[in-house]
Amino acid sequence: MPEPPSADQVVEDAGRQRLAAYYLYSALGAGMIGPAELAPAHWPETVAEPMRRLGLIRLAPRTGRGLDAQLTRAERGRWRSPDRAAGFAELVVDLINHGAFGPLCADADRVRLARAPDGHALNLELIQGEDVVGTCAVADHWELVAQYLAGMPLHRQLGRGASTPGSAPWAARELEETGISHAVSASVTLAVSIHPLGAAAGLGTRLVRSRIRAGLDEAAALGDLGEELRALRAETDRELLGDHEG
Repeated sequence: MPEPPSADQVVEDAGRQRLAAYYLYSALGAGMIGPAELAPAHWPETVAEPMRRLGLIRLAPRTGRGLDAQLTRAERGRWRSPDRAAGFAELVVDLINHGAFGPLCADADRVRLARAPDGHALNLELIQGEDVVGTCAVADHWELVAQYLAGMPLHRQLGRGASTPGSAPWAARELEETGISHAVSASVTLAVSIHPLGAAAGLGTRLVRSRIRAGLDEAAALGDLGEELRALRAETDRELLGDHEG
């Protein structure tokens, strides 16, 4: 290329591409868009507005195959499943109950799924003890889920910022430190005490950087191991030669 992009620009684009894919994945699961509506021209404003503001539209996958490339095998199966809404709802409940988005509202202890009055949509019931102290829509949590998943390592925890067993998830800490996108409207009732502090577009970018760092560290470790093996082989060759001459 006559003017190739800088490494920083490549990393930034890769991180935003990952975040854009998870926005679509979450919107699909929440029922905001359908499988045939991946192209921006088909997005409702509730999806287009936050993606436009975060600069994600240009990098968003336009096809199912493009989206698949950014997701895990389990996620690919979930978004292509006819029961993806139920799978997404269970994911939301699991994330909230494990503290991924912070403390619950109304001093609730946990959330559980319930059918909305229309009999079709799924709601979250906030439970305190045995009592229901509030309700909100599962679908309204789509953007929080997208930001959380975009910051999660695909196969293993990476870098010093990664969590260890029993600790708070890395992405949850990142969301707490950087703030949640203010695309979540003040009129939307969420199950968690999220404050609109700013965009989380850097989550995907930081993950890409952590992967690069981990890859470099791994390569350096393999290089050191190779040097040790070469030295060991040379020492063994010398010993064998000495035995042969003796």
